Amino acid sequence: MRQDRPLERQFFHFVLPSMASQLLCGFFVVVDGFFIGRNMGDVGLAAINVAWPLVQVLLAVGLALGVGGSVCAATALGAGDAAAARRAVGGTLTALALASAVLSVSLYVLHPLLLPYMGADESLMQPACEYLRVVCALAFTQIFANGLVPLLRGTGRSVTAMVVMVFGLLANIFLDWLFIERFQWGLWGAAVATMAAQGGCVALALPLVLTGRTAAPRAGDLRLSGMLLRQILRLGASPFGLSLSTSIVLLLNNIQAQRYGGTAAVAVYAILSYVTGSFLPLMTGVGDGAQPLVSYANGARDFTALAHLRRKGLATAVGAGLVCSLLCLAGREMLPVLFGAGKDTVPAAAGALWYLVVSYPLVGLARFVCSYFCAVSQARAAALLAYGEPLVIQPFFLFLLPAAGLGLQGVWAAYPATALVIGAAAAGLLRRSIAQDR
Repeated sequence: MRQDRPLERQFFHFVLPSMASQLLCGFFVVVDGFFIGRNMGDVGLAAINVAWPLVQVLLAVGLALGVGGSVCAATALGAGDAAAARRAVGGTLTALALASAVLSVSLYVLHPLLLPYMGADESLMQPACEYLRVVCALAFTQIFANGLVPLLRGTGRSVTAMVVMVFGLLANIFLDWLFIERFQWGLWGAAVATMAAQGGCVALALPLVLTGRTAAPRAGDLRLSGMLLRQILRLGASPFGLSLSTSIVLLLNNIQAQRYGGTAAVAVYAILSYVTGSFLPLMTGVGDGAQPLVSYANGARDFTALAHLRRKGLATAVGAGLVCSLLCLAGREMLPVLFGAGKDTVPAAAGALWYLVVSYPLVGLARFVCSYFCAVSQARAAALLAYGEPLVIQPFFLFLLPAAGLGLQGVWAAYPATALVIGAAAAGLLRRSIAQDR
C-alpha cells in the first residue's frame, strides 16, 4: 500500500491481479474436469465431483488461515506497526504447517468412511478413493498454496501472487495432459498433477513471503501465540465459510441429484459445478483483492478511503457477476461439451445452466460484502453471510423445492433462490453498517 499512488489506481492494481489469480485458482479444478471428461466420461466427472467436498476442506482451511493472517498484517501495517505485521505473517505460517499435519492424517484415515454419505455409490467409490488417497497424502501443498497467496496480497504483492497462480495453472495443464491423456493414469494421475502443481506454487511463494520488504518474519516471529491464533481464526472464519460453502453445497446437491435423477443427474451437476468453479473465483477475487486496501484504510482510520473502496468494490463485483452471466448464457451449449459430458448429458446440462445465468450478479454482491466485513474486522456480520448460505438457506431450498413437486428442476432452482435471499441479506447488513458509522 503506497501513499504516493492514487487510491483509484491502487484499487485496480490490487483487484485485477486478484481476480485473475482467483480465476486461475478455479481453473485447477476445470483443467482436471476437462481431461477427466475426455478420458473417463461421466463416471470420472461424477467421481471427482463426489470427492471434491473433502478437497475443498483443505482449500478452505488454507484460505481461512491465509486471509486471517493477511487482514492482521495489513491492519497492522496501516496502523504503522511493522513488528505486529511480521508476527502475523510468521504465526500464519506456523498455523498452516500445523493444519497440514492434522488434516492430512485425519482425512487419509476417514475418507473411505465418509464417501458413502457424500453420494458415492458402488460405481463411484473406487475412483473417488483413488483420487483422495493422493490428495490427503499431499495435503500440505493445497493448504500452503491457498494460504500463501493471501499473505502475498496482504503485504502489497498482488501481482506477485498472480504470477504464482499462473505458474501453478500452466504446470497443472501440462501435468494433466501428461498423466491423464498420455499415461492414462485416470483419477490418480489427475490428483498427482494437481498436487504437484500446487507444490510448485508453494516452492515459489514461500521464499517470497519469507523475504518480503514489508513484513518478512524473523525466526522469533514464527511462534504462534494463542491470542494471535484466535484473531486469525476469527477473521478467517468468514472466508472459510465462503470457501467451504462450495463443499457443503456440492455435497447436498450431489445427494439430491442422486435422489431425483441418479448418476446421470450427478454428472449434470458436475458440469454446473465446473462452470461455477470457473466463474465464482472471478467474483470472489474482487473482495479478496480489495481486502488489503480496506484493512489498511481501516487500520489507518481513513473513512473517506473506506467509503470509496466500498463503492468501487460493489460496482466491480456486481459487474463481474453480470459478465459471468453473459458468458454462461452464450456458452450454455458449448460448456458441457468442453467438460467432456456424454451426448445424453449435454442437453440436460445446457438447460440447467439457465439457473446459473440469473444468479451471478447477486452472488457477486454477497461475496464482496462478506469480504468487506471480514476486512474491517466485523467478523460476526461476515460469518452470518458466509455460513447462512450453506448451512441454512441453500439446504432449505434444496429440500423444499424438489419435495414441493419440482423434482430435479427444484434441485437446480435452489441456487438462484439462495442467491436472491443471500444477496438481499448482504445489502441489508451493509446498509445498516453504513448507517451506524455515520
